[in-house]
Amino acid sequence: MSENNRRELIRIAEDMNGSSNDETRQFISRIVGDLSNLKPSIAFVGQIKAGKSRLINGFTGQAEYLPSDVNPWTTVITDMHFGHPSGRTQGAEFHFFDNRQWESLIAEGEELRNMFPDDEDSYKREMIEEQVEAMKTRAKLRLGESYKHLLGQHHDLDSLTTDDLARYVCAGDDPTDEGTYDPGSDRGLYSDITRKAEVYFDIGHFPFPLTVTDTPGVNDPLLIREEISRQYLRESDFFVVVLSAHQALSRADLKLFRLMQALELGQIVVFINRVDELGGGAEDAGKVRADVMEGLEQALGNSDIDVLMGSAQWAHYALTGDDTGVDHDHVLAWLRAHPEQMKQYLDGVEEIKQGPGPISREGVLRFAAMIASGLPDLRKHVTRALTDGPREEHLRMAWQHLNSFAQGELERSKAHLRVIEDEISPDAGNADENDKTLAELRDLVTQKTTDIVSDMDDVLANLRGVMDDTVAEAVSAVVRGPNGDSPLLAKGGETELNFTPLRDRMRELVQGATQVVRQRMLSELYAIDMQSNAALRALPGWQDPTDNRMNTSAVRWFRPDTTALTRGITVELRVNWLSRLISRKSVVARAERMIVQEFEMIGDDLVDTARGDLLERLNTVLDHYMALLAGHLEHRSGSSETNARAEAQTAYDQAQRITDELSAVYSADYVDKRLAEAAE
Repeated sequence: MSENNRRELIRIAEDMNGSSNDETRQFISRIVGDLSNLKPSIAFVGQIKAGKSRLINGFTGQAEYLPSDVNPWTTVITDMHFGHPSGRTQGAEFHFFDNRQWESLIAEGEELRNMFPDDEDSYKREMIEEQVEAMKTRAKLRLGESYKHLLGQHHDLDSLTTDDLARYVCAGDDPTDEGTYDPGSDRGLYSDITRKAEVYFDIGHFPFPLTVTDTPGVNDPLLIREEISRQYLRESDFFVVVLSAHQALSRADLKLFRLMQALELGQIVVFINRVDELGGGAEDAGKVRADVMEGLEQALGNSDIDVLMGSAQWAHYALTGDDTGVDHDHVLAWLRAHPEQMKQYLDGVEEIKQGPGPISREGVLRFAAMIASGLPDLRKHVTRALTDGPREEHLRMAWQHLNSFAQGELERSKAHLRVIEDEISPDAGNADENDKTLAELRDLVTQKTTDIVSDMDDVLANLRGVMDDTVAEAVSAVVRGPNGDSPLLAKGGETELNFTPLRDRMRELVQGATQVVRQRMLSELYAIDMQSNAALRALPGWQDPTDNRMNTSAVRWFRPDTTALTRGITVELRVNWLSRLISRKSVVARAERMIVQEFEMIGDDLVDTARGDLLERLNTVLDHYMALLAGHLEHRSGSSETNARAEAQTAYDQAQRITDELSAVYSADYVDKRLAEAAE
């Protein structure tokens, strides 16, 4: 994502709003709002003690900002905002739990645990409830009478110190432990009721505004921390999963990956931390990386997750100069084993030599440690993925809409200027006829939209029926097995049931049905376009502008989102304990019924997502088109001002300037090409 492009589009759109009609202004204002809030979020997740906090410090360049000593955090999610749309660059906000949010934490945790149950889940809810009550008890002891008044509130600090941070997010002494608790200390004073911290910085070394989130960690003995980390997964766009080189891809890690896949989350990259602690250096790290990639492939199927390696400790030294535990020979050996990083290092040293000041051995060593840490590579990977991802598509779509308005305004102002120069007096009486025509066109669009949506719902309703029948037939075949020999009744422990062909068939069904909807939509939109243009040409003196064609690209480039098909099936039946309660035949019937229900829910999600996406794209096309038509009709009335020509010339010059500025951001051919590529 080009931050310069985003800012330039916002500036141009705000400029355009000054000369737009009400309908166009409303649409452009929506574009401005979307572009202003285009701020991706990156969450660092992983097991406790994998080094997340120190890694975030290196990633953001904030050195020792997040505490990285043993287990400093409580239940707090920390959002670090860089270049926030509000313009705020310092201070913090701390949001406190209320009773409803604590209850929701328990309920939503139950939902996530049910997605991938394990042998420990049976008692987790009870433990989490106990831990929530313990949090409340500690908070009441620390805060006294102010406790009940703080729930659901927030504190906003204009500036932030380390002591401030400790009051809200660090554990502090346990007030229930009279032997160690210091009632005079305010460390951890608000920690048990703090739900989330939001800290503000300038944009720093990032190319565009973003939010970096530190999560408490999974596989935490304090289950409430793990629960909050898991539930926050839905809130971010990009994920850095941090693994420790000493225990990469454990059972807890794999469960996290499966959960992220099932939740249909955004892009993911794996970072294997602490390679500096491997005795065999780069050779051992390479083996660890290969094992991780193989494990991900086996656990997740066709996985495209990239795996990077490095050391938060080396980045810490590079930023602070604290070389405790740093082996400089190990750093250089790592660079020699990784030619691309060695090239970055050598090129960087050359740049340092060209600088104004003297080059120091300490500076070179710290620079080498930063390159070897892998953090610069991680930053490049994340920012490149976000630049080429859906947010860049959002930028191009915004440009396309703005360019349509700009081209229309240029054509209208050119025609108006030509009329005045030819001394042909425009008919001021056109206004009433224009309003009538526009109202009729709105009615046409409303009626057609109703017909389109009704037809779409008919197709999707049929899709649901076909998909349910397909699910019932395929699940029965898999669960009951060939010749009635169900895999569930085979000897052994867990049973693998292969539903890949069913998932492929469901994907084909939703793609086929949405293709039918898309083609019918385009046909109806074409009809609207033809009828609208016929109505416009019937107006006295109407001249076709060059841009009066409907832009249907949002619908034309639609592809259904089928990520719901990656969701895991949570049914795991073990006959060795069930058979004591129910017959073997009932085991198979019960499994079949439960699996059918889960696949039907996946099918419902596929259809509902497709319907929502198609409807949103349809509304975008029609809103944009109606705004263009309103602009065309508005400019048909003449002006009685004596300086009409000067005003017309000014309008034309402004329209030409805006068009040129938009062309400098993107070209039409480039946008069409990139959007088409994104849709493939």
